[in-house]
Amino acid sequence: MTSQELYDYAVSLLAKRDSASGVARVLNKLTEDREGIDKALSRLVECGYLDDHRLITHLVDKHIRKKHGPARIKQEIRQKGFPQELVELVLEKVDVDWYAMARELKVSKFGDGTPSDAKEKNKQIRYLQYKGFSMDMIFEALS
Repeated sequence: MTSQELYDYAVSLLAKRDSASGVARVLNKLTEDREGIDKALSRLVECGYLDDHRLITHLVDKHIRKKHGPARIKQEIRQKGFPQELVELVLEKVDVDWYAMARELKVSKFGDGTPSDAKEKNKQIRYLQYKGFSMDMIFEALS
């Protein structure tokens, strides 16, 4: 494939909201022309089409709107191939009160009262863990 063909294919991959490493991985499967791949990737970065920081910020905002906690956000974004350090950096800059979010989620799903028995408490803990909140956030929400 030519450098232009690699670039065009890489642009089509961006519609899937892929990371720089993900685009590079797919292009490596298409050709062994490392120089062509590097040219295509650098051109995408220069044009502003490929920006992992901007994409991670978008994904974090999307997960926050879904009321996901920090652990789940980190896990899901790392699975997409983004660098862990960049995910941590974006999450540190987010202005979210995770404790308040966990509490709101608990109240909207289970009501304002404290769990009546151990079975109900465990159910609420499992739900909040699934949503990505840490145990200290969960116990704060349950109290």
